[in-house]
Amino acid sequence: MKPLVTVIIPVYNKEKYISRSIQSVLDQSYTQIELLIVDDAATDGSLARVAEFDDHRIRVIRRETPGPGGYAARNLGVENSSGEWVAFLDADDVWLPDHLERAVQMTREYPDIPIISAGRINQTGDKQEMDPFTQHFIDDGVKVLYLSDYLKFACKGMRAMQTNTLLLNRKALFSCKIFPEGRTDRSGDLYAWVQLLARMKVMVWSPHISAISYRDVIGVSRTSTPSIKLFRDMVDDLSPYVSREDVKWIKNFANHMVQYAWLEKKKKRVSLPFSVLPGSFYWSSDPSFCLKWTVISIMPFGFLEWVHNRYLAG
Repeated sequence: MKPLVTVIIPVYNKEKYISRSIQSVLDQSYTQIELLIVDDAATDGSLARVAEFDDHRIRVIRRETPGPGGYAARNLGVENSSGEWVAFLDADDVWLPDHLERAVQMTREYPDIPIISAGRINQTGDKQEMDPFTQHFIDDGVKVLYLSDYLKFACKGMRAMQTNTLLLNRKALFSCKIFPEGRTDRSGDLYAWVQLLARMKVMVWSPHISAISYRDVIGVSRTSTPSIKLFRDMVDDLSPYVSREDVKWIKNFANHMVQYAWLEKKKKRVSLPFSVLPGSFYWSSDPSFCLKWTVISIMPFGFLEWVHNRYLAG
């Protein structure tokens, strides 16, 4: 029987967690799946843990060299998928048992919408909380969102798409290369979500909790930084596929992501020219935001950290 859903898990040195993630897929109440484990040239015992599972739905494909962020591994998984729908799960996170069943039900209720998403729980230590978009909208029911809707909320820190929450119609995909492999070490997923909506036009968000993301796991997101250039280039990359009004929103979002990437680099003590932040902004989109952060960028970063920590302590 042809699987309806292909689940893709990229694996790079996740020996401690991968069994937990795989089991959460196999425990899904919806069983018409194939599970693609993409070995991203792991050097630990991750593949030995994978081999402990005896399930005909599991298939392993391998890459010779690791790719930062797992972007190339996910793209390879999409290329090798055979399901009508494609889903992703990080190797250190888990799905709730009814996630796929509820997501597939959404595909039946909204058959013309190619992107399905849902809520997520973030867990740090023993503390759990819903992601910001879910916190805000879980009581409002199903939401149909277009690019400008997504970006308006994303600029406020509320993103309706996350890696572990997505279900994508494979036939509607514009390419197997959803993720920006080779262009950034971190936060390429934030670029990917905008690209998906820019080219696939509409998504539906389901008010169910799909996954638990463990935020205290050490990985690429803790040891690398996002690319300022990627988010700057996002406007030119996606402008051909959207309206003039949507371009304005992409520029606005790009400004927020450039600011975020700059902050992350400063936290890691990456040396940057003074001009890199103001020179990367789209000033016409939101001059007040660009001016505020240009002024902030002139201040010593140690002082900014002191103010930030003092504010949090208060």
